[in-house]
Amino acid sequence: MMTEFHFGKLIGKGMERACYENMDNPNTCFKVSRKEHSKQTIREGAYFKYLQKKNISPSFMPKFIGLYETEDSFILEQECVRNTEEIKTQTLRDFVLNASEEQMVKLEQLLENLREEMLRLNIIVSDMRTTNILVLTYHDKPFKIMIFDGYGTPEFIPLPNFIPFLGAKKIERQWNKFRRYYNEDLQKKAQNASQNTSVKC
Repeated sequence: MMTEFHFGKLIGKGMERACYENMDNPNTCFKVSRKEHSKQTIREGAYFKYLQKKNISPSFMPKFIGLYETEDSFILEQECVRNTEEIKTQTLRDFVLNASEEQMVKLEQLLENLREEMLRLNIIVSDMRTTNILVLTYHDKPFKIMIFDGYGTPEFIPLPNFIPFLGAKKIERQWNKFRRYYNEDLQKKAQNASQNTSVKC
């Protein structure tokens, strides 16, 4: 019997896939890829299954529900992080551009905790852009970071996924690349602050 999927509102769209609300379960979402553009979805599904088998559940990773195949698509179902009355979500880029000094201090602590956890659990994220990372705030105080895209390594034989020594090298390279994106956002934040100061003067 074929599983039925009831897609809700479009949440986001990338080059390979689109993400939709799950009309049957508000706590999960569907990432849908056409089969001819499904490398990322297949890679992530295999990686999530591997982590499940190893009983590894990173605090920053949305819960994996399942990977399904239809006639023309692959569909990855995972936890959907939503806004509530008390908890708000923003991409890391959007958060940084508007964050206070106090919020930035806490954010730096969360980012260092993220890096340490990735190394400790050998979690590979191949595309750590600041638009792929969510900051969760409770009453405007950042308390959690979640990465919702880009898991696993794209190598044909993904040895870094299984060998911590190679994984650590991969994680550090990806982290350095992430810091370049992050520093660009910090520079833009400083430029905005400078322009606002000039206007006030």
